[in-house]
Amino acid sequence: MNSRKNRTLHQATVTHIEDITPRMRRIRVIGGGLHALPVAMPGQWMKIFFPAQPGEKPQGRAYTIRRFDSGAGAMEVDFVLHGDTGPASRWAGMARPGDIVQLAGPRAGYRIDPLASAQLLIGDATALPAIAAIVEALPEGVAAHVFAEVADQAEEQHFASRANLTVHWVHSDTEAPGTTGKLELAMQHATLPSSPQVWLAGESFMVRAILTHLLFDRGILHTSIDSAGYWKFGAADHRDADA
Repeated sequence: MNSRKNRTLHQATVTHIEDITPRMRRIRVIGGGLHALPVAMPGQWMKIFFPAQPGEKPQGRAYTIRRFDSGAGAMEVDFVLHGDTGPASRWAGMARPGDIVQLAGPRAGYRIDPLASAQLLIGDATALPAIAAIVEALPEGVAAHVFAEVADQAEEQHFASRANLTVHWVHSDTEAPGTTGKLELAMQHATLPSSPQVWLAGESFMVRAILTHLLFDRGILHTSIDSAGYWKFGAADHRDADA
């Protein structure tokens, strides 16, 4: 039976909008159906269906849950703003309190290994919401290394964490983060912790290139790596099977 036909949709209403950087917008929604959602791990994501024009089907895109409050039935999602090139960015750019979306999920998530002494978190701008949620969930004393590519210094975010956190920023300048090859180069020259648990996400080609480097050049076990291609340069609504 097609699981898509059985997908439960939860209506949610926008209550608050905040620009956390010039190109990253945080939108908070609430809904009665959100109270019981099984959100228990950082990095879980929802499919968000945006309002459609008359005669058109709503278009859905996968977005990471940045924060979740089951008691309030509230969820925060961070959107990268890149103009009107897609339904998600277009909607986020024009969203106002009172707007309504439909949510399906949650899915996936990052299960933090309590025995791992080090965490290695890698991604482009689209991966920042998950990276931030993961570092917030890390226990005290864990060494956490973040490698992230954003457009410029204005897009760098502060991460709250109990872990011993080190953040390495890479700037894509006029090109889209994740497409420049700079993050791959940074990883090749980086001093990495021994036997880390790894989370890696962002542009599909970048993810696969870094994954290959970690597996074959660094000798990190595949079982220690969670990777996902969130998007693919030049393609709409792409998501790797890993996700």
